Amino acid sequence: MSCQTPTAIPNPCTEKIGGQPLNPSGRPLSFTDAIPYRDLCRMAALEERAMEIGGEKNPLSQRVAAHLFKQAEEILQQYRDLVAEHGLEACVQWAAEADARRGL
Repeated sequence: MSCQTPTAIPNPCTEKIGGQPLNPSGRPLSFTDAIPYRDLCRMAALEERAMEIGGEKNPLSQRVAAHLFKQAEEILQQYRDLVAEHGLEACVQWAAEADARRGL
């Protein structure tokens, strides 16, 4: 995943086809749409680093890689919990607002 700053995006909850909300690419909303861009980048960086370190054969490197993967999974779980509690559309709205505040 490349985490370069995208151009400003419209609110993904404003466009619908057949009652199904769409993301900015015109596809139905997905779970990743509910995660702010900054956190998607954090997860990608943690996972990338974990894969780099995990390729080493020593036990310490393996433990560090497992810890990095766990950190990425914890971020993901936070958003799973939010979606379960508030619904996908609300979380996508919040993620879009967070991205807009950061100028993304």
